Amino acid sequence: MPTASPSLPRGPVPLAPGTPAAPAGPRLPGPVRERRPVLTAFGLVLVVAGALASAVVVHRTGERVDVLVARTDIAPGQLVRAEDLRTARVAADGAALVPAGALDAFVGTHATTRIPADTLLNRTMFLAGGTVPAGAAVVGVVVRAEQRPTAPLLAGDVVRAYLVAADGATTVSGQPAGTVLLEAARVVGGATPAGPVTGPGDVSATSGAGDVSLLVPEADAAAVVTAAAAGQVALVRLAGATTPAVDLAGS
Repeated sequence: MPTASPSLPRGPVPLAPGTPAAPAGPRLPGPVRERRPVLTAFGLVLVVAGALASAVVVHRTGERVDVLVARTDIAPGQLVRAEDLRTARVAADGAALVPAGALDAFVGTHATTRIPADTLLNRTMFLAGGTVPAGAAVVGVVVRAEQRPTAPLLAGDVVRAYLVAADGATTVSGQPAGTVLLEAARVVGGATPAGPVTGPGDVSATSGAGDVSLLVPEADAAAVVTAAAAGQVALVRLAGATTPAVDLAGS
């Protein structure tokens, strides 16, 4: 006669008193949703800023204005005329550039440095009201053909002035002939026998007498004027890189 199998208990089997509980099995971590609203907003700001910057660059690239440009080479100390300048249309990315409408304000000024042709002009290249900085004076010197270089002296040239005498011995100051009156002086203007020169052209003809204006230290002006009045000044041209004791601002 078959024996009935004992029924298994359903649910957890109760442990006998004193039996330790089995350790719980490892649990898999659930998905973690990270929320970073601050970083998201910052990223949006960067995107918008980049777009605006690109738009500004494109706009400025297309924005062009008329400015003043040197038509020809302009020498230091040269009196600027309207025909020395022209206009050019360029991108408006230089605050120091001179607008074309300011032409009249720069005609009649003096160049403070050598300005090559086609150079975009800025206000520091010019001196209004004259060429005489503090501590300096402008003196005129008449020089005969034998008292100057054969090649014409130009505004912007640097010269050395010597005391000379027609008889080779007697000078108006009593100093010996050949004494250096000026180690280096800037030519800032002059006139040919035919008339005044306002540009960088010839200020001493290849024959006959011509006169030049020199920028000299104020302390040396009297000695130069005295010698010049007696026709006892000779000039030699120095290297263009020579720095005079006094000079135009920016030269």
